Amino acid sequence: MKNIRIVVADDHPMVREGLEAMLSSAGGFEVVALAEDGKSALDAVSSLKPDILLSDVRMPVMDGFALLEAAVAAVPGLKVLLLAGMPLKEEEARAEKLGAKGYLPKDVDLARLTGAIQSIVAGGEGFESVEFKQSPSPLTARETDVLRLVAMGRQREQIAEALGIGAESVKTHLKGIMNKLGCPNATSAVGKAYGLGILRA
Repeated sequence: MKNIRIVVADDHPMVREGLEAMLSSAGGFEVVALAEDGKSALDAVSSLKPDILLSDVRMPVMDGFALLEAAVAAVPGLKVLLLAGMPLKEEEARAEKLGAKGYLPKDVDLARLTGAIQSIVAGGEGFESVEFKQSPSPLTARETDVLRLVAMGRQREQIAEALGIGAESVKTHLKGIMNKLGCPNATSAVGKAYGLGILRA
C-alpha cells in the first residue's frame, strides 16, 4: 500500500517540522514538501500534486482560506485539512463551506490526526473536526470589547465612557488582557488578538 503524500504549510518552523516528524513516525505517510506560507504551499501543491494538504489557517502572504480556494482550483480533487492554533467555530463553518475536508486544532493528538487524514484521503463522507470543549478565546466578552476599542484608537477615558464603566476598570481589563495574551502592552495585545482571530479586521 503506497504512502499518503502530504504537503504541510505553516509559518512556524517548529510546527512544520513537528508535523513532519509525527507523520513520518506513524508510518504510511510521506511529507513531500514543507511550506512557510500560502504562496509556497500553492507552488508545492501545483507541482507535486499530493494526496492531501495540511495547512495552518493563519499565515503570511496567503492565509489558509485563500490557499484552500487556490489549491483546489489548481489541483482538482485535492483534499485539504486546515489546522488552527486557536480553533474558532466561525472558521470551522467557513472551512467546510469553502470545500475543506476538515478543521482540527493544532494540538490534536497523533491518532486523531492520522485517522482524519486516512479518512479524508479514502473519500470518507462528512467533515473532520472535533467538538470545541472550551471557549475559542481566552478573553471575556468585556475584555474583547475593551480591546476592540483600543484597536480603534480610543483612549482609556473614551473606552470607559463607551462601555459605561470606570477608567480604573478599563485599566484592570487591559492588565488582564495583556496577561492572558502574554503581551507587554496594549498595542502588541491588539496585534496578537488579530493574529489569533479574536479580533477581526
